[in-house]
Amino acid sequence: MLGTAPPGEESLLIKGGTVVTRLGRERANVLIRGGRIEILTTSSPNSDEVIDATGLLVMPGVVDPHVHFRQPGMHSEDWENGSRAALAGGVTTVLDMPNTCPPTTTLQLLLDKFRMVDSSSPLVNYGFHFGATPTNAEEIRAAGLSTGALLPPPPGPLAASVKVFMGSSTGDLLITELTDLRNVARTSRIMTVHAEDEAVIRMHASEQDHALRRPKRAALAAIRKLLSVGRAGSIYVCHVTSYEEAELASPFYREATPHHLFLNSEAMREIGAYAKVNPPLRAEPDRASLWRALLEGKIDAIGSDHAPHLRSEKESADPPSGVPGVETSLPLMVDASMKGLIRLEEVVRLMSYSPAKIFRIRGKGDIAPGKDADLVLVDPKLERKVDPDALHYKCGWTPYDGMALRGWPVVTLVGGSVAYKEGEFYPVKGSAVRYGI
Repeated sequence: MLGTAPPGEESLLIKGGTVVTRLGRERANVLIRGGRIEILTTSSPNSDEVIDATGLLVMPGVVDPHVHFRQPGMHSEDWENGSRAALAGGVTTVLDMPNTCPPTTTLQLLLDKFRMVDSSSPLVNYGFHFGATPTNAEEIRAAGLSTGALLPPPPGPLAASVKVFMGSSTGDLLITELTDLRNVARTSRIMTVHAEDEAVIRMHASEQDHALRRPKRAALAAIRKLLSVGRAGSIYVCHVTSYEEAELASPFYREATPHHLFLNSEAMREIGAYAKVNPPLRAEPDRASLWRALLEGKIDAIGSDHAPHLRSEKESADPPSGVPGVETSLPLMVDASMKGLIRLEEVVRLMSYSPAKIFRIRGKGDIAPGKDADLVLVDPKLERKVDPDALHYKCGWTPYDGMALRGWPVVTLVGGSVAYKEGEFYPVKGSAVRYGI
């Protein structure tokens, strides 16, 4: 230990690494004090603790805007396992979806969820999306998510966005009428949307193949409806699956998931229902086109859509949709960068900077003086195969089983404290995020 800082002002120096931001990369030391980044420097200032980052990439912690940690009321994930998986994958902040049991559709249920998660001592920072129904506009206003005034107003938004399911998925949240969709759009500052049109899905309900029941046409029809109700910057379209969707949704924020980027419909033939997701994995031409959209700047963020189910559920007669992904999303993208498919700076923009900016999360997503010291140190030379037994998901499986990836997190810091290091977890508690940058 070096120095004698007062309590709460201990300093940490991350020394010798290559700092990567959306703007570029440089060899620099990062001095952290009181949980925040103080300076980036080429000198070696005195500090209470030093982490040798020689040969490592120093990146902003991933802000995953799309996870399903399944609580309250569900059992295929929880905040203990989910936050461990997140940390091991370099994720320091997650935004959890509202389709739980009961769904998060009232102010009281949202407050209950805050209390539940806080009492579980999550290892990562957290926020929530708020569920929309045809009749809960007043609850949206009460949660501070409205574009209009509320008296008395809350101190700030209590959730990241209002989540709309235009197509049926896990849980029973669903908005099918265009009038209801317009009402939610008028009420909400920003809507996060599962954009599959339920009318198209129902037209194909008799199809045996999951991909045929939910064709790309359902996604395109949903986006066209959104174009008639939303304005630029007010809608975030989840899990876009093709260039055509990304281009059509150009006025809005567009998210891609790792499973739509790295897997195609052949996976359903290889691993069956373990590759069943909503929207479905597309054929290889669409998967390749999604990468083209990504590289042309038509994708604004990457979210894992971590949506696990137990093996017993996936092997049942009516398997649910969803795959785990929060622990492998960054390694997949870093590996793609190591192979020359995408610049590492773009990975940082898509996975850290942009999600924090889109949802106005204070202090996150960048490495700069004054920002929260949520960081991940990645070893670009570390190569290993994805092993479900080595991952931390409660569900115990992964669709990437056996895939060799190069570039894994070795240290993850939350609020300036080491929370994960080379397979070990430390008693660091995450905090509820604040909005409004």
